[in-house]
Amino acid sequence: MKPHVNKESLNQIATQYHLNEQISDKQFDQRFHELCFQWVRSMIEPGSRVLELGYGEGNVTRQLLEANMCVDIVEGAELLVKSALELYGDAVQVHHALFAEFQPAHEYDAILATNILEHVDDPAETLFAIRRWCAPQTRVIVTVPNAESIHRRLAVLMGIQPRLDTLSPRDHLVGHQRVYDMDSLTRDVDAAGFEVVDQKGFLLKVLPNSMLKDMSPALVDALYAIADQLDIRYLADMGVVLRKKA
Repeated sequence: MKPHVNKESLNQIATQYHLNEQISDKQFDQRFHELCFQWVRSMIEPGSRVLELGYGEGNVTRQLLEANMCVDIVEGAELLVKSALELYGDAVQVHHALFAEFQPAHEYDAILATNILEHVDDPAETLFAIRRWCAPQTRVIVTVPNAESIHRRLAVLMGIQPRLDTLSPRDHLVGHQRVYDMDSLTRDVDAAGFEVVDQKGFLLKVLPNSMLKDMSPALVDALYAIADQLDIRYLADMGVVLRKKA
């Protein structure tokens, strides 16, 4: 039975991962967020009103503020709400709520759902909620881990996991309930009333983070850089830009 996401479970994930200084491979999350933001920034003007779904460790929040965006955050984990307020104070507006509880007071130029859909109990419900928050001009940026990534394909060939969509111990650590392929992601966003206007892949991942972190920085940089030359279906993370269907 799948876990039920609530504020208590989100606090637990915050403790065991986001606020846990013993986790030694977070640099991959940070690098992903940096590259993802470069992509996002090309679509959003400075001064835009942005809604960030989930705070994590604040990697995206920091970059949004540095780019002079007006930032609202929806975060269900009280520990991460406190972390955001301690770090950024009134520079951000933080809403302590589950996504299903959130009622925005205004429209947003962009909504960032970066690595969110794999965590929630009901991705369709989350996407429908996001659509209700959108004005016609709002852009929604969604990223998810890719079930068809090279490292998952290798794990199946080696007998380490039975299927591409099998959740690893690290998936469970960070609270993943699923992984997506491009077909399933496209189906979900289409069913929620969105159309895809752009897409991007990140990181040719050939090894799990626990092994990749011991590789040379030059090699890791190259694995990120080569992503733009490859089919998105082979990369570690997939991103899509959405707008409401007319």
